[in-house]
Amino acid sequence: MRFVRRIDWILVFRLSLSALLIISGYMKAANPDILFGSALAIYSILAYRFQWGCGYGNCTYTPPVSEASKNHLDQTTPL
Repeated sequence: MRFVRRIDWILVFRLSLSALLIISGYMKAANPDILFGSALAIYSILAYRFQWGCGYGNCTYTPPVSEASKNHLDQTTPL
């Protein structure tokens, strides 16, 4: 069980996606698929090493909820 908790599932997903792209590109002889899969694999390893991108920290900018919208949400009535 300790091994499963130590697995970085984001890295596993990204590397499996890049492996599928590389394999399908090789089978179809499609260079863009191979290049994109290779770039995704490199990015995945770098993102894991330096904790970049979605899944490792803040993925997007989430603006704070203003007081006006908080009051609006509190005043809604059920149907």
